[in-house]
Amino acid sequence: MKTLRLERVTRNLMTFTQPIILEQTTTTRRCFYGELASNNDGDWDLRGTILVERKGQNGWHPQTGDLLSKLKGGDIAKLELRREHVKNFIVGLQVLADAAKLEGIDLRGTELVVGKKDEVVQVGPEHKTIIDDLIRSNHGADFWDALSSVRPDLASQLADAELLKRRKATVAVFEKELESQTWTEPEWERFFEANQWIFGLGLRFQFLSVLQNQANYGGAGFDRTGEQKGEFLMHTEAEERFTVLVEIKRPQTRFFQERPYRSGVPGFNSDFVNAISQVQVNTHTWETEGSKRPRDSEQLAQAHIRTISPRSLLVCGHTGELSDNHDKREAFELLRCNLRVPEIVTFDELFARAKFIVREPAL
Repeated sequence: MKTLRLERVTRNLMTFTQPIILEQTTTTRRCFYGELASNNDGDWDLRGTILVERKGQNGWHPQTGDLLSKLKGGDIAKLELRREHVKNFIVGLQVLADAAKLEGIDLRGTELVVGKKDEVVQVGPEHKTIIDDLIRSNHGADFWDALSSVRPDLASQLADAELLKRRKATVAVFEKELESQTWTEPEWERFFEANQWIFGLGLRFQFLSVLQNQANYGGAGFDRTGEQKGEFLMHTEAEERFTVLVEIKRPQTRFFQERPYRSGVPGFNSDFVNAISQVQVNTHTWETEGSKRPRDSEQLAQAHIRTISPRSLLVCGHTGELSDNHDKREAFELLRCNLRVPEIVTFDELFARAKFIVREPAL
């Protein structure tokens, strides 16, 4: 139903141009003709008349019969409005209210809002006031402060739900980019920097936090050439913390070359071997040089962050490369199980961990 127009009859009376159709057949219809009337104080109210009309050659005409005002008491036992009538009536009344607003008339009384069950939240007057204040002020922090003071448990639940929602969206992006494999190393670095929670548990199930991205591990000459940098310098979380180095490559980095080195012995890809060597050199340089720079050493010590035989993580490749080859699976797992520096985690393993973190709680 479209928004209707109003026509002024007198100073205190306006009529709507079209009725609300409660029920209609090819020959008859029941409808409500709305009017707006004002009192001496200038307050406007809605009123109207329900009519039964019959279709004629020149349109719809009121059906002949006695007016209700002329009938004696008891002549009409009831005037039934079926479910579809009421539904049409409610929708139509809202249209009439919208038409009145176009004329600058805001109807008095309680405003009736009709909506779908899954689109409406029922709250008490106290919570409604808080929500109304949020909408008017557009100050999210003020809203959370107010809600926390009234219902701290509810505020915590809503915050947790919003955090989980955002992390699930991040996991969806992670999955999409794993499939498309279009991101460069810097793009993956930015992704993990913005979503440090994915590194929340190390491979030894220690909580990890990012200390510095693109950290300078040392190795520079007097002219600052030869600096050794890595993607993330992290640390474990506890009263005493320990540094961890993280290097990010790409999910499409290959572990093995096409031809085997020997029968039953796959040949490792040079990019993969070089990445391992890069992390090992960076780790050694950080332990022997970077962490011992006086200023850095003092700052880290004040934060109870120590560097003692630092761990390192290399995020690289995808286990899908190993799925159809027993020799490759065995060689890959033997390598990383017997390799102390770095620990190797694949992109799809990191993705599985992210999915685990955002999993739905068991019922």
